[in-house]
Amino acid sequence: MTRLTTDLINEVSCSLDDRDRDLVRNIGLTLKGLALRTVCPTMNDLDLSHLRAAAIPVSSGDGVIPTFSHSVCAIAQHMGLDCFVTENSDVAGMAEAITAGVDILFMADDKEFIALNIRNGKYVSNTNSTALGYCSVIEAALGNLSGKEVLVIGAGRVGSVAIKHLKSRGAIVKLLESDAEKASRAVRELGVILVSDFRSGIAEARIILNAAPVAIPGTWITEGTIISTPGVPYGFDAEGERRARMIVHDPLQIGVAVMTVWCASFSRSAISEPQVAPMAIEVLE
Repeated sequence: MTRLTTDLINEVSCSLDDRDRDLVRNIGLTLKGLALRTVCPTMNDLDLSHLRAAAIPVSSGDGVIPTFSHSVCAIAQHMGLDCFVTENSDVAGMAEAITAGVDILFMADDKEFIALNIRNGKYVSNTNSTALGYCSVIEAALGNLSGKEVLVIGAGRVGSVAIKHLKSRGAIVKLLESDAEKASRAVRELGVILVSDFRSGIAEARIILNAAPVAIPGTWITEGTIISTPGVPYGFDAEGERRARMIVHDPLQIGVAVMTVWCASFSRSAISEPQVAPMAIEVLE
């Protein structure tokens, strides 16, 4: 979570209702509705109130980002979980949470952020949850992805998962990637269509999933473009916002909302695995 800073997330806890309103205006779904569409689309709701969770501060690497665990906790509570932040960090925090009888643990270091369902040993990563959640944003806006041409910017961890999922839903995926090795691997392994020119690639796109920390001048964007952008930091200016039909972005909320519902769904035998691309499932052995 090294791209996140306190400034990016310090208002998450107090702005979740506003986030719901923004999403409803753009795609007709709240955060929980979007998470349900991503994880178990046949369900109208999922009661999480019987499950308890803990967000555990982790001090390894660059250390704890102030307000991070509290922001994660607030999002989980917004989804309906009984969640708290442990007083202790690291292993002591895990021990505190397990002693308190929690069902789910949220933990993040510099390299990984996971939600672990300790009742059955399954976990989901923020990488997969974020990628799938932002794909669902596009699908909700369009109705379906079959035959739609989507430009993905960046073939890193989130971008690669997004590409796989978009293709599994029938989308035609084009890619902008400045790293030659990543671009070559994406063409070879993921079957994307590589776009060589950054400016014309963006100008010609009508649907964009931006999974890279790049600034995109608004003058490059065509009127009415749909943009789903998990990339941190946010890379669009006022002109881009004016031209786009919608730009959906937040630093943490969508990814954590999907993580919460996905991990909680493991506690229901009726939906033991989320109804998304098979590659997204992660299980601790």
